[in-house]
Amino acid sequence: MEWLVKRALSIRSATSPRFGPRGEVYYLSDVTGQMQLWVNRGGVHDVVLPWDGRVGDYRVAPDGALALAADQNGDEKWRIYIAVGNDVVPVSTEGVNSLGAFSPDGRRLAFTSTRDDPQNFHLYIYDRESGETKLALQLAGINVVEEWNEAGIFITHYETNFDSTILWYKDGEVRELTKHEGEALNYSPRLVGERLYFLTNMAWEYVGVAAMNLSTGEWKYVVQLDRDVEHFDVDGGYMAFTLNEGGASGLYLMHIPSALTHRAAIPTGVITALQYRGGKALFSLSSINKGHEVYLYQGAVRQITSSPKYGTPLDAIPEPRIVQYQSHDGLKIYANIYNPPGEARGVVVYLHGGPESQDRPEFKPLVAALLLAGYVVAAPNYRGSTGFGKTFVHLDDVEKRWDAIKDVEAFAKWLQSEGIAKEKPCVLGGSYGGYLTLMALATAPDLWACGVEMVGIFNLVTFLEKTAPWRRKYREAEYGSLEKHRDLLLQLSPITHAEKIKAPLMVIHGANDIRVPVYEAEQLVQRLRELGREVKLVILPDEGHGIAKVENRVRIYTEVIRFIGENLRRG
Repeated sequence: MEWLVKRALSIRSATSPRFGPRGEVYYLSDVTGQMQLWVNRGGVHDVVLPWDGRVGDYRVAPDGALALAADQNGDEKWRIYIAVGNDVVPVSTEGVNSLGAFSPDGRRLAFTSTRDDPQNFHLYIYDRESGETKLALQLAGINVVEEWNEAGIFITHYETNFDSTILWYKDGEVRELTKHEGEALNYSPRLVGERLYFLTNMAWEYVGVAAMNLSTGEWKYVVQLDRDVEHFDVDGGYMAFTLNEGGASGLYLMHIPSALTHRAAIPTGVITALQYRGGKALFSLSSINKGHEVYLYQGAVRQITSSPKYGTPLDAIPEPRIVQYQSHDGLKIYANIYNPPGEARGVVVYLHGGPESQDRPEFKPLVAALLLAGYVVAAPNYRGSTGFGKTFVHLDDVEKRWDAIKDVEAFAKWLQSEGIAKEKPCVLGGSYGGYLTLMALATAPDLWACGVEMVGIFNLVTFLEKTAPWRRKYREAEYGSLEKHRDLLLQLSPITHAEKIKAPLMVIHGANDIRVPVYEAEQLVQRLRELGREVKLVILPDEGHGIAKVENRVRIYTEVIRFIGENLRRG
């Protein structure tokens, strides 16, 4: 069984495909042990550069030049470089950088960065001929360069994680295109002629595709449904877009003038990236029982990559079952129940991060390994999760967080009442899911056999004080303000309830985490040891917010599954 687990944890992935100027397909893959940039030319796959570190993003210029965003040891301090053949030029290596877009002629690169201001991502432009980087526009908060075309540079500015607007920068002037009242997401602009297509949920619960006339500013929905559009791309009179359909993705092709729409036949899973050119939809899809691969759709789907699976019988894993349960206040919550291929040995409750996220039937190495080891994995989409509309995602804000914590407790009781969990389950989560894991262990200590907490929050006050400066404002919108809600933040923090934790706990954290600093794990373990609790700490010196390196994933997650097995047997 241990070798089967190690096989599952060794599985590699391919994602983020883009067409090159000569028909080649670029993508990211961790075949080498961490994410690197690969290219497929005529069916031959190769690494573009033997990069020292993790490549997180990239862009392809019209002349084939490549812009890369890379970090070191998981620190997420993305540094930008441009590679042409064997020549690699650093563009911006200070602060945190967000890769943007090449100019239409490929001579310049626009990006945003905190290089001169740790709290704000300003707009910079790099000139490939002169080698100079210039500050083009000062902007507050988080800003992302989405597109650079003949009309100018289009930027998404985020007020909060759920309130954004599209800016149009041209000839030194900036114009806000999507002025709105109240909260609304506006992002991912694509210009076709005089029409700007973009994603939005203005005056609607879900994200759709809208089109704006740049001359008049008038806009209307082109795709408006009772579910979120997550990706789209436009080429000529056609659009490809994806829908979140209960967790899995649907891929659709639309003839824009007639609105005739066709649903493509694709494997079950979650589409993580999409590009549409010349009638071809290039996308990556992540599936619990197929892995994470790159596909091409042109009338029929064709798999482009085939990442090593190490002999793992992934196809034996059943698709998850979607269930509903009733929480403490009567609210109905959706959850995914992942069953193992054979007889169940116990239940692990898996709590997703975010909280602005959703458990979906995508490939998660730890979940796949748990299933193949014989465990049921039960994953609730508690209030605050995305995918269920604008209202639902705010049901856990600030003082409402108690309700999300109670959602987890209600789920554990429901699993027992339904006979899914015949014994006490283990609870496991990372980031916000790690925070919820600790609160679950503290607020309902008799329900759990053990817990595994990864890169989670122990003290909301110290977390907000020590997280990266540019993140604080956006996290305060979710958790509460240090100035206004300090007492509430402490009441909602596991540190205040630590003495109630009884179950054995495993804590995992990356030393280079800039989102949730490692201090959260250190004070958690110190407190539990003072209380005489059973706690195991693993700090990874070469990781950040999560486990990015395959060798670390195999070693640590194997220990996690062993820890769970030992404690479920004891419990």
